[in-house]
Amino acid sequence: MDFNFLNTRGFHWYGYDIIENKFLDLSAVEPDGVGAATVQIVSIQKDEKNNLLYGMSVPENRLLRYDIAGSETTILGSPVEWSDFVYTNRFMWVDSRGRVYISAGSARAQWKRGESPDIFNNIWYYDPESGFGQLDDFPLQGPNAMEVGQWDRANEILYTADDQGNIYRFVDADGSWSFIGKPNFIGVEGTPKIWVFQLSADGEKIYMGVSDTSSPNAIWEYDIASGQASELAKISDLDNVSATQQFITGYDSWDSRGSFYISSFTMYNDVNVYMLGVDPVRIKASNDPDFMLIEVGAQTNDAGVRLSRTGTTTESLEVLYEVSLYDANDSRLNKLLGESVIAQGQSSVELTLESLTPSLSSGFSRAEFSIVPDGNDYVIGNAYKFDLTIP
Repeated sequence: MDFNFLNTRGFHWYGYDIIENKFLDLSAVEPDGVGAATVQIVSIQKDEKNNLLYGMSVPENRLLRYDIAGSETTILGSPVEWSDFVYTNRFMWVDSRGRVYISAGSARAQWKRGESPDIFNNIWYYDPESGFGQLDDFPLQGPNAMEVGQWDRANEILYTADDQGNIYRFVDADGSWSFIGKPNFIGVEGTPKIWVFQLSADGEKIYMGVSDTSSPNAIWEYDIASGQASELAKISDLDNVSATQQFITGYDSWDSRGSFYISSFTMYNDVNVYMLGVDPVRIKASNDPDFMLIEVGAQTNDAGVRLSRTGTTTESLEVLYEVSLYDANDSRLNKLLGESVIAQGQSSVELTLESLTPSLSSGFSRAEFSIVPDGNDYVIGNAYKFDLTIP
């Protein structure tokens, strides 16, 4: 964290065109072809409602805003109380009201810069109307910037953590904040870096990665309700090559099949980054003889959809799903979230079209149903996504 950034040209905003499968250099049309001269950003966040991107620079901790429609970057600055170069948040978030939540600082000796607790032991914010401010009712467990985080699938509750493993909950509806705990990584030496953070779709588990200690890098499962943590798998159990690297990182990176993805790397060793996919449900079924692997599938019929499961029926099973609505150009207009329960002793449940699409409006061209793997109790089969026939 020094002034070497002044010798750089500047960063670029990029977009990704899913249909064309290509990256777009959004900054190519900006002055000098960069987002901002000599500025480098280390974290970004989107404001979908207002069509904006936000970024935080390192080491200056300046907040930047990119207007997607206008192709323009604005340097918003930082709170006047933030002096010197301190550790920059790797995760920040935007609420439904357009307020951006930021943090800075580190208690680790390698990055600590004498941060004042009065300034950095709280979350701060940027409001487009009023500017920067400190949130005294958003206390932290020490001056540690947020490192990782993920919203629940309804974008109503956010879970976030610093790199020490302190976990917090933010509720969007009332803007409330709470500390929910810190996992006890039993047997792990030292203070690992927590750079992996994956919230299960059912909102019950957080899969966290521990790395950069004398103990093997590993993925742990944290139960939110009980506060208990248990080791899911060592990286060496999943892939011997990835396990040779020093760090693991990755948050909010689930695919549609129930796996999340992390990277494994070491700085300055001339070895490329390894990408590793992790399916926590299949790992639990492989490691625990008492954990029965359940596969959920779906079939469409004239009345609606039948959800079915394999394996044991001794307990009821909550199944998550979503219905996506698309226009004639195949652009998604809306996504309806749902859940259903396959009752104890039953292997299937019927969903009517009325229950799947209770408030459909005109203007959509097709409706696509898909099962959502919950990342905790079940996996999905090959028949999990199809178009609904709407009369």
